[in-house]
Amino acid sequence: MAGKKSPSIFSTLQKTTENASAVNGELTRQLPVASLVDNSLNRFSMAEDDEFLSTMRSVEQDGFLEDIVVTPDGENTWRIISGHRRVMAARKLGKTAVPCKVRRYPDKLSELRALMGANVHRRSLSPFDMARQLETLREVLSESGQLPDGTKEQAELMAAQSDLSRATVERHLDLLNLDETMTGWAERGEMTMTDAYEMARRKNVHLQDAVEEYVAHNNANGDFPGLVHRAIAWAKAAELPPPLPRAVRAAQNRIEINGNGTRVRPVTVILAVFPPYANHLLSSSK
Repeated sequence: MAGKKSPSIFSTLQKTTENASAVNGELTRQLPVASLVDNSLNRFSMAEDDEFLSTMRSVEQDGFLEDIVVTPDGENTWRIISGHRRVMAARKLGKTAVPCKVRRYPDKLSELRALMGANVHRRSLSPFDMARQLETLREVLSESGQLPDGTKEQAELMAAQSDLSRATVERHLDLLNLDETMTGWAERGEMTMTDAYEMARRKNVHLQDAVEEYVAHNNANGDFPGLVHRAIAWAKAAELPPPLPRAVRAAQNRIEINGNGTRVRPVTVILAVFPPYANHLLSSSK
């Protein structure tokens, strides 16, 4: 008499997972793809890059090896917490339902922390994705009245909330100081991240226009990142002054009438108040 067929390792593992989920109050359920909505707190890239294509192939060949995590968004709709790219792959593959775990969060910050926890240690994560996600964290902390005033204290709190070091938080947030042109260069690989971090430092932000001007008027000779690097070296060596304070710019552009009825700029007053800008103002007032 043939013995009873033993269950496969996969079915045993699946059953164990289901039992564990039940103990923790979570059950995997099949939810319609059409009922899942992207999370507005998600700032991580949804580009159809090599990583996404790999995810798509995996979903097509092996199905979902990990459940999508969602939270209620309204009547019969769920907001994605973890699995945005997998759901995007499912949509492109024409799948009608995906396995999901439904979780509830007490507040917006808890939801954001869960979302970041699912992505923050991905090896392929872009530094700019991380910077934008940390910016969202800062906004949520501010909305909830938990964001301290000091920059250092803000970074320490954000580090604790995101499971990153304070130095890492500060380094990524600095990238938000880059203008649109330099951000584009760095994200397209036309500027090394070492140079991007250097230009994003507060003491170098005022050099960005000069670097871009240098690049616009010089030949890259097939090495655009090299040209950008030379431009940065030139701008730093030129010791270009930082922008004038707002009060100085306002005074510099203001025209007054003196006692003799002559139209003059109040340069002498400016020089007395802001001596570091004496040479600049004297030359520009001629």
